[in-house]
Formats: sequence, C-alpha cells, structure tokens
Amino acid sequence: MSSSSRPSVPVRYFHGGVPGLRRGDLLLPPAVTGIGRTLTADVIDMGGAARRDRVYVTTAREAARVYAALFVDGALYEVEPLGELVADPDCAVAGVSWECLGARVLHVVDPVVLARARPFEAWLRKLDRVTDEAGAA
Repeated sequence: MSSSSRPSVPVRYFHGGVPGLRRGDLLLPPAVTGIGRTLTADVIDMGGAARRDRVYVTTAREAARVYAALFVDGALYEVEPLGELVADPDCAVAGVSWECLGARVLHVVDPVVLARARPFEAWLRKLDRVTDEAGAA
C-alpha cells in the first residue's frame, strides 16, 4: 500500500483535540481555524515534521484519546478523513497515523477527556503502548 492510498478494508479513524464539535461538523487545520495552541505546534517546536495546514487522524482510538487528553478538556471523535490520506511522517509505526486536509465528525466518542485523570508521563507511556499495539494489529 502506498503512503497516500486509503486501505481497501473499512477502517475507523479517530481524532482527539478541540472540544465542542458535533456530528457533521468539520475538523479543519490550525492554519485555517487560527487555533494557536495545538499538539501540531508542539511537534513543530520540537523539530517534528507536523504541518499546520493538515488535520491528523489515527486508526488507534486510544491514541486519539491521549491526544484529546493533552488538549485542555479535549474531546475524542470518530471522523471521516477528507481528501487524500498521507502517512504521518512523525509516526514511527506504519498505518497508524495520517494527515489529511480535514475531517468530518461522524460521532462524538467522548466529549471531555480530562488530562488530570493521570500524570502527563503516564499519558505519553500510554500513547507509545497503544501506537505499538495498533501497528502490530
């Protein structure tokens, strides 16, 4: 499978981030919405290849939950990617994280994922674990 083609088997995609979206709403990139504090910005600050003109989605629901927790009172969504899916260059596990032009909210899985439910380091360990598990699936 090329890095830019959609899998032929139905796949569920998730996004964790800005709260308050509803079914049918569009997730747009930070460059469009003007939201300054994003994990994309954090990745760029650390030297990563993240793009502010893209939305990031994952096939790993629990990885998206971690991203939601790292956004203040973030939410977890099941989404439909819009436009071409391109493999996330910052994800070391193939087939788990993707960038796209935007996404449509299909379902609000969890409207508020609280970071204070566990220490920051525990969220990062969980992200590593669930990403590895998703790549092995």
